[in-house]
Amino acid sequence: MVAAPLPCGDYALGDALGVERKTAADLGRSIVDGQLFRRMGSLRRSFRRPLLLMEGLRDGAPVCGVSWAAVRGALTNVCVCFGVPVLRAMDARDSASLIAAAARQLCAPLEIPYVRPGYRPMGWHKRALYILQGLPGVGPQRARALLQRFGSVTAVLAADVSALAEVSGIGDSVARSIREAVGDQGGAIRNPSSVVGGTDS
Repeated sequence: MVAAPLPCGDYALGDALGVERKTAADLGRSIVDGQLFRRMGSLRRSFRRPLLLMEGLRDGAPVCGVSWAAVRGALTNVCVCFGVPVLRAMDARDSASLIAAAARQLCAPLEIPYVRPGYRPMGWHKRALYILQGLPGVGPQRARALLQRFGSVTAVLAADVSALAEVSGIGDSVARSIREAVGDQGGAIRNPSSVVGGTDS
């Protein structure tokens, strides 16, 4: 985190995060002299993630002669028109904590589960084929062969490597990849024929 002086804003994390920190008195003066919106425009243009941090602002209280309605209107404009989020801190210590938290979250990897694109099939048979095609090395033909052999997705996922490898078109390599994707090298069911004909709910 780099402290001022900066071209705009008070704190920055590279060009990713720019923070403009204002006390209630600062906000009131910047509304009166028109600097608030000019600074928000500069902040928006300079950083991918701009942030206005308000310190010590009390709901309903006028600020430096500016009515609460005008203060709230100005902050709404900052959020909606400039696209700059507004965070509020109780005091300087709280401001420091919020800035540090924002920097940590920005640097942390964003974990978004992968969602397979495309249509969502109807009916258990089509859904089962769709699910099986999400396994490594399994396309439409192999999915049909697996479902025909084991009868359900549950049985496929429970089958061990040797049972999977016996299915036409699967083989040892794909079978091992399936088991690894499921999370282990073995399988709970050693006699897959006992579950042939099962269905998925």
